[in-house]
Amino acid sequence: MEGIVGAKLLHGSSEVETSKALQGGVVALYFSAHWCPPCQGYTPQLKKVYERAKREGKLFDVIFVSSDRDEASFRQYFASMPWHAVPFSDRAKEQALKMIYQVRGIPSVVLLDGATGSLVDANGRGKVMEPGFVASLPTTQDLALAKLPSPEGPVPVTIYHHGREYEIECEPDEGYEMLRMQIFSVTDIPAEQQRLFGLGQAKGVLNEQVPLPRALVRAMAAQKNTGYKVAGVPKEARKASSNEFPEEQWHAAGGVLTSDPGWGWVHKSKDDNPWYQMDLQEVRKVAGVVLRAGADHVAWVKKFRVCTATTEEGPWDAVDAGREFSGLSGLMLPEVRAIFESPVETRFVRIECLPGGLDRRSLRADVLLADDKDQDKPPTIVVLGNFSADDPFENMEAAQDNAQTKMIEEQHLAMLQAKLSNAQPRLQNQVNSLQGVQRYESRALQKQALAEIPVLGIDESARSSSESYELAFMRGLLRWYKHDFFSWCNAPKCEHCSSGNTKTVGATQPTREEQYFLAGNVEVAQCNLCGLQTRFPRYNDPGKLLETRTGRCGEWANCFTLLCRALGYEARHVHDWTDHVWTEIFSDSLKRWVHADSCEAALDAPLMYEKGWGKKLTYVIAFARDHVIDVSRRYTQKFDDLLPRRTEFSEQELQRVLGAISEFSTDRSLVQVPEATASQRRAALERRAKEEQDQLLGRSQEAKEVKAEEQVGRTSGDAEWRSQRGELGATAAAKEKALELSETGLEGSSAPSSAAKAEPEKAPASRDPQAAAKQRSFRKQRRLPPSSSRPNAPEKQQLLLARWDLCLQEATLLLNFEFG
Repeated sequence: MEGIVGAKLLHGSSEVETSKALQGGVVALYFSAHWCPPCQGYTPQLKKVYERAKREGKLFDVIFVSSDRDEASFRQYFASMPWHAVPFSDRAKEQALKMIYQVRGIPSVVLLDGATGSLVDANGRGKVMEPGFVASLPTTQDLALAKLPSPEGPVPVTIYHHGREYEIECEPDEGYEMLRMQIFSVTDIPAEQQRLFGLGQAKGVLNEQVPLPRALVRAMAAQKNTGYKVAGVPKEARKASSNEFPEEQWHAAGGVLTSDPGWGWVHKSKDDNPWYQMDLQEVRKVAGVVLRAGADHVAWVKKFRVCTATTEEGPWDAVDAGREFSGLSGLMLPEVRAIFESPVETRFVRIECLPGGLDRRSLRADVLLADDKDQDKPPTIVVLGNFSADDPFENMEAAQDNAQTKMIEEQHLAMLQAKLSNAQPRLQNQVNSLQGVQRYESRALQKQALAEIPVLGIDESARSSSESYELAFMRGLLRWYKHDFFSWCNAPKCEHCSSGNTKTVGATQPTREEQYFLAGNVEVAQCNLCGLQTRFPRYNDPGKLLETRTGRCGEWANCFTLLCRALGYEARHVHDWTDHVWTEIFSDSLKRWVHADSCEAALDAPLMYEKGWGKKLTYVIAFARDHVIDVSRRYTQKFDDLLPRRTEFSEQELQRVLGAISEFSTDRSLVQVPEATASQRRAALERRAKEEQDQLLGRSQEAKEVKAEEQVGRTSGDAEWRSQRGELGATAAAKEKALELSETGLEGSSAPSSAAKAEPEKAPASRDPQAAAKQRSFRKQRRLPPSSSRPNAPEKQQLLLARWDLCLQEATLLLNFEFG
């Protein structure tokens, strides 16, 4: 890169050597200038992409190439940038770069390979703003793994699907198509419906642009050192410098690696040198330590040292000359195994937390023994299909819009508008809510959402739960979303001095860019320290919310419902007309729709608003991709008491309008679906609608037991704000509990309610000792034709029929193995 941008670059006010400054991944040359209005709008967006890439450990560097008219303007503009710059004094370099890459205007972005300097994209301005750009960037690990040899022969892979475990043998050279067929042979999930996670990739669906042999190399590297046995130090042999909770209130399993539901040790905020100690009872040969995040706290040990001693009195010796180990990076992410350079014989092992993160940090930990090391665990893949059997076209790629499709939709919309022409404006406006839920069906947006979710960690927690897998997975998703992904915003932090001491002072109109991301209004907050103002756009674009990750109940529910749809849940976006929003998901195990409030981390607690918050509900309307329904009865114990508050229009008018909108949404969702699939879906919707009405009308809500978590006031938002809204609590006890749970949400109020539990699924199947033999036989039976030439349409049909015949042969083979 020195030959392209020069031997020296600027970083802040200092000069740095180019060879040491750049990381070797992807380098963006950013041609821009302070005087350019489009540049002033583009630079903050590029800064967000850059900061996100750095936050996720991606190798991405930006070099500012200035077109400013003088050095003072350059300095002023560059001061707002966190990356490097070509020195302004080197005007010849600026002109040469523009000529080499044919830069005709600004802002302009040229993407280069940081290792070779070769051109990746000469027109990268739009590319860096694409949803999948950051996910496509390499990491340091990726570059290191590229140097390792590909595996030879079949690689054993563990498959996890809905709490069950299977083993297959994966031939690296056979590619992803054969891998998906193998997964189908053991899970029955068709290839086109499979969402695959893992193979060493911490988050996001498998990137199939990475060749399978390379993905397997990455996966085997991720499983390195998993053969070391965990000592299993009991709680009574653990000690800490301090505990946030008094001993009599401390969780019984605090800090134990296998604690359920994952309670961690938390040190006191005034503990300046926190440590966590484990006693092995005798001198053992120790290979390292293993850490996991505590599920009951939102900050983790990010950096630590390890010290050992043969007696508790010491002396304590720092392992590897005081080496600083990288710790935990988030909830539900893979455990951290810190392996020493060489095993240490010791009895006492102490983890010393180093500064970083919040003032109270949490962990669960244990000791890894060097004796009798097993073989490292095989690579793993988590397979998610569709959580609902009634949604057969869930993961089909959306067909491209065409003129005929748009014409049909316009005709349906015109008929709907005619039906609603005499309805009151507020009822007519309910049609607009359908546009919001339709956005959740974008495959590009779903892929962007899946890139953020730690599916492997959530799957692991769900597999150990007594609830049905779908509900346990949802509970883990809610916990991660509340504590590690989205944040509540009473008023935005000052964008000038980063102070949180701000107060909302008014509102203003959104800019063109903010309108593009569906911001209907913009709040303005003033900093009490520097006196400057910060804008808080109330975005309604769920894709934008994946980036900002902050807001109030509207933003929380909007983004969370997208995540549910991306994962394969059927989901509804629920509007409470007394000013709240949440989600419902359909549960096959419970055979009904289940309430899920991401702000409160609440699952299946529908009476919380009436009994806990003290809300006087009126209308509660649920919007799904293909139906709309009034679900008010689910959220009240006494509908007869609620009914007098529904005075805006008659019940008959409400049902007529919602019925018309629901019919329109069904027709629109099925317009590009094959007739047979559409008929099945219509039949399922009709059956479900009847069952739901029977549930809401035929069951006495008064007789329904009110759960502990439904008797808690609102836990999200500033206490004063909650009190002003009358949602802090219906009773004094509800208010007290709400204030107590302001950080944890309702997940801290009680264990999962038995009312929310379904019949537990069968325990995960033990590994079949004949699995490898089965897979070899399957592979022999289903060899595909050579792919040297692409088949035409009739050949594709014949190939599809042949594959179905092979699937039947697989089923016969499986029966022979099982029973013959």
